[in-house]
Amino acid sequence: MSAIAQFHVVPGDRLAEVLAAAAPQRRGWFRAAHDSFRQVLRGAGRELETFAWSGWVFNTLDLYLESRHGLMYGSSGDSAASRQLSAARGSYWLVLPQGGAAELLAALESIKLDSGDLTAFIAAEHGPAADPDEVTAVQAALTTLKAWLAQVPPQWVGLLSVG
Repeated sequence: MSAIAQFHVVPGDRLAEVLAAAAPQRRGWFRAAHDSFRQVLRGAGRELETFAWSGWVFNTLDLYLESRHGLMYGSSGDSAASRQLSAARGSYWLVLPQGGAAELLAALESIKLDSGDLTAFIAAEHGPAADPDEVTAVQAALTTLKAWLAQVPPQWVGLLSVG
């Protein structure tokens, strides 16, 4: 099964509105369940370029960066808001205030992926029968993540979603 990776930018003063809408209203005696999250998210900000590969490669990218470069991109985000959004939506969300996005972008800019090392890492993680296209997909994930991070304006928040 595939996952979708998306990135939204939202003005910082609208983040509370997005977080409040994250948990769907439960069904009541006289009302149906209602989930306005996507509508609120679209109204509060904008979605950036769609990632063309499976979002699961962001997990591989995160593991690779941690293993080979000691970098965890989740540590650049707002951990409380990220946990709240992830729990409410049942998928991975990373809330990156502009300062954290800039910090993460600077760290990622210094990393040059070595194809051989990345291939060895993926083989160690997924076995020798790993999909050879995964190296290309992880490289695309890194390129896309850097492009997304560069588009988080001052006073805004980036929202990375994988799920």
